Amino acid sequence: MIDVSAIVVNYNTGQYLQTLVDGLRRERLTRRDGGPAALEIVVVENCSPSDQEQFLRPLEAQGVVVVRSPVNGGFGGGCNLGTRHARGRHLLYLNPDILIVPGAVQALSDHLDAHPRCGQCGPRGWYDAHRFFYLPRIELPSLAMHFAEAWRRTSRKRAAKFALRRAKNALRIWSADHEQEEPVLAGYGFMMPAPFARELGPFDETFPLYYEDSDLSRRVREAGRDVTLVPGSEMVHLYNKSAGQFAEEAMRKHDISLQRYFDKHYGAVGGALGKAISGWIRRNPTRNGAHEFSAWTDLGEIDEPPAFAVRGAPPGSSPRYVVEMTADPLYSLAVGRIDDRATFTIPKGTWDHFDPIWLHLRILSLPDLVPLGSWRMKKKSGAIHIGSDREFLARLADSHLPLAGPA
Repeated sequence: MIDVSAIVVNYNTGQYLQTLVDGLRRERLTRRDGGPAALEIVVVENCSPSDQEQFLRPLEAQGVVVVRSPVNGGFGGGCNLGTRHARGRHLLYLNPDILIVPGAVQALSDHLDAHPRCGQCGPRGWYDAHRFFYLPRIELPSLAMHFAEAWRRTSRKRAAKFALRRAKNALRIWSADHEQEEPVLAGYGFMMPAPFARELGPFDETFPLYYEDSDLSRRVREAGRDVTLVPGSEMVHLYNKSAGQFAEEAMRKHDISLQRYFDKHYGAVGGALGKAISGWIRRNPTRNGAHEFSAWTDLGEIDEPPAFAVRGAPPGSSPRYVVEMTADPLYSLAVGRIDDRATFTIPKGTWDHFDPIWLHLRILSLPDLVPLGSWRMKKKSGAIHIGSDREFLARLADSHLPLAGPA
């Protein structure tokens, strides 16, 4: 009997597959009775534009089930195809650019076994192999949120207020120290009971890319099941390694999928309203310098990770603070860290994970989120590539800075 089937959809990311497979096989799973649990790995080759056979054939020789799709069915379609070939009682859906922190798969499987009401559970996500920055929190789309997204672009005051709201919501996950219910789990990695997953689809294949995970979590909750974050399970998501190769096409599919979400869950009137708001956003990316709501110190182009002096916190505040770092000056999809050092520094290994782009970093006091400093910088060197699970474990062991813990 197969206990867990890991389903991985590959689209031009074959160079990451062996590391993920090695990480999965490193896990030593056990059943509730203490006996060994069996793990199956299913890789769906989703009609990549470049030949992936140099990566796929070695995996087949190792016993990985490789399913070659004649068409690209999107992420959801690829996951559904993998589901039809999977034999496990639990299904673990993963992006190929995932690094498995030891114990991650066991923690998710244990949670499903112990909580029959749970329909979907997912790990705490990290941006880098040193587990220094948390991944951004994914928010469930809504027309109200979409309108707020447009409204924030019209003034600095509204942009600042919206960014603080995002930070507050992100802290819900970044500070989690126990299992908690969430409206949505990110699609890079989560586990579901196999019968329930098949009952739901699991994915709606009409979403070409993005928001299929939001739609799935929503349907899980509508079916009366729990959607649960399990902080005891941890994974590193190297982030956007597939879609980032085709940025323009990915953004086109993003817009189509968002509109599909509004049409499906808000009806004809809501869909039309969502379309109108999206059109306004495309025509008005930012106005009145709204993206400059945070007066930053410009550090220019740099190679080494800088140090950031943390200004004094307001009276009555704790010495702890939250750091957000993002490519977007409006602070969408920011990675984060909770810290308490007087001078905030980023480890070299973590800094190496960032692409050579302009980055924005700000520090907010806890718990009141008063700005304590804001900076802009451009990283000159390229991002590193972690070439093996052994290298990942070495970087994990080299993470000398302790986690600051919950807020």
